[in-house]
Amino acid sequence: MIQSVVYSSRDYYAGWPANHGAWQWGDEFLVGFLRGRYARKSMHNIAEPFEKLLARSKDGGYTWEVEFPGVDFECIAPAPTAPAFVLGKSIMRVCGVYDHGGDVCYEPGGFYLSEDRGYVWHGPYPFTGLEEMFSGEFLCTARTRVHGGMIFLSRGNKMMWGTDETFCAVHDGKRFAFKSWVCNDNARAVMPAVAQIDGRLVCALRRRKTAKREGWVDAFSSDDAGASWQKLGQVGVTGSHNGNPPALIATPDDRLVCCYGDRDHGNILCTVSEDAGKHWGSPMIVRQADTKDRDIGYPQLFLRSDGVPVCVYYWASKERPQQHIAATSLEGLI
Repeated sequence: MIQSVVYSSRDYYAGWPANHGAWQWGDEFLVGFLRGRYARKSMHNIAEPFEKLLARSKDGGYTWEVEFPGVDFECIAPAPTAPAFVLGKSIMRVCGVYDHGGDVCYEPGGFYLSEDRGYVWHGPYPFTGLEEMFSGEFLCTARTRVHGGMIFLSRGNKMMWGTDETFCAVHDGKRFAFKSWVCNDNARAVMPAVAQIDGRLVCALRRRKTAKREGWVDAFSSDDAGASWQKLGQVGVTGSHNGNPPALIATPDDRLVCCYGDRDHGNILCTVSEDAGKHWGSPMIVRQADTKDRDIGYPQLFLRSDGVPVCVYYWASKERPQQHIAATSLEGLI
């Protein structure tokens, strides 16, 4: 495995790449993250003002450059409608309501668009056609997750944190339309990660019981292009402190790779499925903490042109005690 630093500063806390979008064109990777002033606190050592930044690699994750996107991605007051666009060709940055960086977002959510690989962004725009999904007692808690012609979104009850449920929608160039529920059972279902293998869509979801702090990752599958979903079972355990979201990717040799953080033990973990998500192997350690600061994780996964997955996450170490963005390529592990 090869470790690299995506972004680090002794004056800033940088975190939560899973909240802020990831896009790929061959060996060009683009990932979002949030930074704020580094300030010692009980859980997250971050203080306002917050900034939402981007990091770009053009060599498969070996080196990175930080970019300032020119918009704040806060989505406080969307425009009435979005221009016509093709979902999956323009890249989309979704904005929803969540802790640390999504606190002030417009309750029904919204999105920004870029036609030039994330150098210039336009928006925010509303989810026209999905107004009923984000009205009344519900608000949008979605992060960015687009797969082909589908977008995966979540909503939660305004009056009870942790009640998120996940669905997928399609877009006809002008309007969105609800397609199906991925998961809306009695546990939190949020931050989907989606991959396709052998004609099957597999969605990994961050789970947690509302009355408990323990978290885990479940997998769901669709064999009818997202029209219906079936639960496959548990992928891994993400620990307490609200758990950690999954990242998921399909490899050229028809395996699924899922990465997630475990704050209880201070690890970034990886597990592999050889059968399109039905069963998952024992978790392997991608990186193990060398400090007691276990505020880590929230990964994104990219696939290098040589078939090696690259995991991007936020991290703290003895060498760099301020939370920063790091990357690990998984050659030699999977």
